[in-house]
Amino acid sequence: MISLGNTRFGPAGFPDTAKGKLSRVFEILDEVGLDALEYAAVYGLRLGKSRARQIGQLAKSHKILMSMHEAYYISLVSKDVQVRKRSKNRLVKALKYAPLMGVKRIVFHAGGYSGFGPEEAYQVVKDTLQEVWEKAGEQGSGTFLFPEVAGKLGAFGSVDELVQLCSEIDGTLPTIDWAHLYARSQGEISDKDSYLRVIGQFETALGKQFTDNLHFHVSGVNYTERGEKSHRPLGGDWGPDILPLMEIVSEVGYKPTFISETPSPVRGALYAKALYKELEKVKG
Repeated sequence: MISLGNTRFGPAGFPDTAKGKLSRVFEILDEVGLDALEYAAVYGLRLGKSRARQIGQLAKSHKILMSMHEAYYISLVSKDVQVRKRSKNRLVKALKYAPLMGVKRIVFHAGGYSGFGPEEAYQVVKDTLQEVWEKAGEQGSGTFLFPEVAGKLGAFGSVDELVQLCSEIDGTLPTIDWAHLYARSQGEISDKDSYLRVIGQFETALGKQFTDNLHFHVSGVNYTERGEKSHRPLGGDWGPDILPLMEIVSEVGYKPTFISETPSPVRGALYAKALYKELEKVKG
């Protein structure tokens, strides 16, 4: 993969105001000044190749960076072999469709531990992703799989797990969902030191490939002792505070893609972009 060259901001899913009109989706992003979009295949990749190509053409003409979030119900850790097989096939299909859609990043959750111990769960996930990559990696034409930090303590996707996974499996890089990590850590990820600690852990293990392809999810979050409960808007009375993260990005010169997963994703993306632009203005 290659560096994208600039910091980008965009919503998870199509803007509601597009009202199902595909061309209008990209016009809206242009109008408000957003340049990334995460296609929401969260209930499965339910589109034909013609529509996939149309999305890719529109994204290219509007200079929108595309990623894709695969189905919520993927479970690479299930004890049911058929569930694991179907989950693997969903990722294979996503890799095959990615070039048509201009997608370079396929985001997904590995699933809950399903009664496995952490070490056994890790091996199951690793083996399954290796099979996916061997079967369809080349068909992705440069697309990477981006396993996501999980928000629930009972789900596979801690920082340590993703550091190890992405170090050992070709074609994988992490999606850092800061709201999920805030919930999973019970509110500990909240200042510059904690943000830097997480970024540094990935950077030490994965190097330039990681820093050139940073993919962040941002939103507010409510959580319980079990982790993530619900996504909330940015800038409210809940965490995480993303200002320290934006300060790091501005000061260090990282160029991440920020995808807003707030209840109003376009508004959240614009909020994140406004914070970043203000810091860049002050920096001069």
